[in-house]
Amino acid sequence: MKFDYLRPKSILELSRAKKAGGILFSGGTDVFVKMRNRVIKPHLLVDTKGVKTEKMDFDGKFLTIYMNTTYSDLLKSEVVRKYFPLIFKIIKTVGSPQIRNRGTPVGNVGNASPAGDFLLSLYLYEASCVIAPVMREVKISELVKGPGKLDLGEDEFIYALKIPYLQGYEGHFEKVGARNAMVISIASIGVLVKRKENVIEDMRIAFGSVAPTVLRIREVEEHMKGERFSQDTFEKIGEEYEKLSRPITDIRASADYRKKLVRNLPLKAYFYFRGEIP
Repeated sequence: MKFDYLRPKSILELSRAKKAGGILFSGGTDVFVKMRNRVIKPHLLVDTKGVKTEKMDFDGKFLTIYMNTTYSDLLKSEVVRKYFPLIFKIIKTVGSPQIRNRGTPVGNVGNASPAGDFLLSLYLYEASCVIAPVMREVKISELVKGPGKLDLGEDEFIYALKIPYLQGYEGHFEKVGARNAMVISIASIGVLVKRKENVIEDMRIAFGSVAPTVLRIREVEEHMKGERFSQDTFEKIGEEYEKLSRPITDIRASADYRKKLVRNLPLKAYFYFRGEIP
């Protein structure tokens, strides 16, 4: 496979290369696999690492993660560990140390896979993406339109991610796969919940790999406000999401099995919050 390679040093040069049909990459953990499997055949590969940025920034309200920042960079951050523990937990499940050393959260969003673990966390936190070259902000739920599909102009790319800091929430994440390491999710769940005296004040729930995009239904979450933090409540959540999920059958699992996971994973989250399972 023949292709040209370019490493721009400015945002404008990067934008022009993208408009010319270039495929952007930083760590290449997704792009190179697609090339090897002949899923894509780029005529121009554009290395984003020539554009120098900070790794991340936290102003007390938002954590900003810039392109070229790796998962390993985030795992080394005390800010992420202390203020974004659910994201920290999710990152630890991503790939292998080698993948985390090269892979980037911005690249994970750019891949727009419904199985993307970091992408799921952005839905929970209602994060925004900073889109270059004009630096407009757009909600993650508005940017992702389907598997591998982003609402971007031909000259636009993701420059950074902005994640709001949430106080008073408990978090849980779990993914189910065919093995214990290097897992691509058959189904996954992320939960953020705020409760007082065993009553739910706010709840955010998202599922991965059970719909064309990460599945988060605001109407279900609104119905949970004021409900008791109980097994019955979490069983109802599972029942509702089972009806709303649209999984497919693929090489990893059947659609029916994925629906069963959607029904049962919220109940498992409940027992996690109670401290009955690790």
